[in-house]
Amino acid sequence: MSKEAVMHTELRPLAKPGVVDYEVERIDVPLHPKNRVLLSHWISKADAAGTVHRRDINPADLKKVLGGLFIVEPVNCGEDLLYRLVGSENERRLGMRYMGRRFTECYSPQMAAEQIALHNEICDSGKPAYLRGRLLGLDLEYVIFEASYFPMQGENGAMQILGGMYDLAEKA
Repeated sequence: MSKEAVMHTELRPLAKPGVVDYEVERIDVPLHPKNRVLLSHWISKADAAGTVHRRDINPADLKKVLGGLFIVEPVNCGEDLLYRLVGSENERRLGMRYMGRRFTECYSPQMAAEQIALHNEICDSGKPAYLRGRLLGLDLEYVIFEASYFPMQGENGAMQILGGMYDLAEKA
């Protein structure tokens, strides 16, 4: 399928890859109960040095939040990011298969660049971050989402991000 082709799911026709954009603000703490579950889980898995290891994160332990969960890792020395795991609710909501795809394939150039910079900052600092805002280009502009990003160390020592994205109107 060419990059210009419209993608489809069993639900509806979808946006072309690369047209997804956003308007967001950085926030200090998550409000969504599912992002708070992720934060508590991430804190509970930290070792004495404050590092969370990927081997200690089992998605099966996060069943209540799995639909909005994602795991990404930097590729090409942090020039892009690759989705390793994407919850089915996010793929349904966003209308595209994200798992195994790079951010530069999924988002507008500006959003991809900003997200890559944010993820690299999180990997470098070892501290979580949170965003709240709207997705653009998917007829979802009325929905306010909250996303959380938690650094963790992979098996080979490379950093990954565990995160979640949830609709603030959604019930816990």
